[in-house]
Amino acid sequence: MKKSYLFLLLILCFGCKKNSSDPTPVTPAAKPTMHIVISSTKLFSYNITEVDPSTNDFSTKDDYDVTSLDYTFTPAPGHTVTIEAIGLATATVTATATYNSKDIGPFTQFKDDVHNTLSLTYTVPK
Repeated sequence: MKKSYLFLLLILCFGCKKNSSDPTPVTPAAKPTMHIVISSTKLFSYNITEVDPSTNDFSTKDDYDVTSLDYTFTPAPGHTVTIEAIGLATATVTATATYNSKDIGPFTQFKDDVHNTLSLTYTVPK
């Protein structure tokens, strides 16, 4: 009987090794994001539209009479994103857009007697 207790004690002491090194924490990869910043010296309106070209499904974010926008979202790969900001002709409107921290501009500017419009269309890589 003593031998079996001794045998069990030896198995418990030496049979189960403890891992002396801590596991390396796994940091999940950051999701690709689009960051849009628009500002103006006067009120403007904006539309941000994401379209799935295979189904023509779309989602839109828009607002009216704002002086600035700082917006971040994650568009789906293969989708087309269109950004448009419309202000008065006397307004100075500036905009930047990045995807994965890389500039995707430049914005195209259209100016007439009434409006100052900035526009950008970008297809998200697959």
